[in-house]
Amino acid sequence: MAIVDSKGRLFGKVNLIDLVVVLAVVAVAGRFGYKHFAPKAAVSGGKPIEVELKLGNVSQATIDALPVGTKLYDATDKANDVYVGTIVEGRSKPAVVTTVNPDGKVVEIQSSVTFDYTIVVRGNGSVTPTMVKLGGLEVKVGNPMSLRAQLWKGSPVPVRLNENPPARPGM
Repeated sequence: MAIVDSKGRLFGKVNLIDLVVVLAVVAVAGRFGYKHFAPKAAVSGGKPIEVELKLGNVSQATIDALPVGTKLYDATDKANDVYVGTIVEGRSKPAVVTTVNPDGKVVEIQSSVTFDYTIVVRGNGSVTPTMVKLGGLEVKVGNPMSLRAQLWKGSPVPVRLNENPPARPGM
């Protein structure tokens, strides 16, 4: 019995072209599945990195949900708890909002109910010539990060990076 018969069938049963197409489809599906569903590993080891994040125009409830010591996780990975870092500092000030006064003039005033909240997050990461990663998430100043905590989820904007942060007590 020949491996490929006169009709191009493998062992007289499977068409060779069909087999190649099926294997190609399985390979593409496997690559897609691995890329999108494989668990993302948090950066262990690495070097300490601090990122200053701004949450603009938030309520007091948001500030209360994000005290110093809160652990933050990657919000894009819903299946796993991929740790990004811990809040080591938080500062709030009244948000500046734009409104129209009774004369019809557009003015900026300090809000009495919303705040601009700045947090400093410290975690382990890696630095290359082209990127900085914190807990597996790429950090770019001005590009919102998708983060979550036990009582909060949001997209704060990095405003400053410190690749060589000072030692902090308890860290």
